Amino acid sequence: MSEVKITIVTPSYNRAHTLTRVYDSLKNQTFKDFKWIIMDDGSTDHTKEIVENFQSEGLINIEYFWNENQHKFITVFEGIKKVTSKYFMVLDSDDSYPENTLQTLFDEVEKIGNQDEYISVMGLSQYTDEKIVGHQYPNNGFDGSIFDMRYKYKVRGDKFGIFITKTYQQLLKNYDYAHYQGKGYIPQAVFFNTYDADGIKTRFVNKVVRNYHLDEEDANSVSNTRWSGKNTFGLMEGYRSFLNSYGTKLFKYPKALIRNLVGYQIYSIINHKSLSEINKDLKYFKLLSILMYPLSFGYIKYKKNQTNF
Repeated sequence: MSEVKITIVTPSYNRAHTLTRVYDSLKNQTFKDFKWIIMDDGSTDHTKEIVENFQSEGLINIEYFWNENQHKFITVFEGIKKVTSKYFMVLDSDDSYPENTLQTLFDEVEKIGNQDEYISVMGLSQYTDEKIVGHQYPNNGFDGSIFDMRYKYKVRGDKFGIFITKTYQQLLKNYDYAHYQGKGYIPQAVFFNTYDADGIKTRFVNKVVRNYHLDEEDANSVSNTRWSGKNTFGLMEGYRSFLNSYGTKLFKYPKALIRNLVGYQIYSIINHKSLSEINKDLKYFKLLSILMYPLSFGYIKYKKNQTNF
């Protein structure tokens, strides 16, 4: 049996109630040459039974792996290591996808001639009312960096796309994420900042490839637990990764620099780090960090008085 062209990787933790949404989207895709890897991150609900029901229908090639809980950051990487197809996608366990998503992204990534210089093609997300999440890309799409997309062109909103396996796995092979084991939530940006800053390109296309479902009551959402000990280490690492990856490029974007430096200091303080420890983990901006520290410390005191966190 020949290898499929696309592998879908879905990390899932206690999402039995939403996985059917993903499954229905996949079985309705116009592009059929794919398989689905479900990485169960230690679910305690009936995820396994739901997946077995999917498998029994025989409509999609599904591989299911149950692991002790490692959180999404590590679980995604462990799933990507299992990919043998030319391309892969990471599908969340609670979203859905237009029926032409796989075909659209496959066609777009196949247009790239020099794929060794690229890691992905990113399209747009839409809400269930078909309104675009955030902004479209400028110039009817472009090739470049995630940094430029966010800060030069000021494009906002969740994006979604397809990855080139060879490029991604080569970068992942040289990336040590073992020290994040047991640390809880870690933003995926901690990894993609590193390759984006090194000049690995992304192609951005103005085509809708994901339906974004709001889940404001999700107790596990980071937006609902930004100030709890559960997520503050990961948020600290996200800010630190951004500052260290993009370095002096940030002097052209002072607002982004200050916002991320203050964010890094705030979450470092919450994690009981001293100013010397904060600066030790910074490659750049050490003097600015000293100057900004009183502001960050004062903000923490203000938040404590306002919210009792």
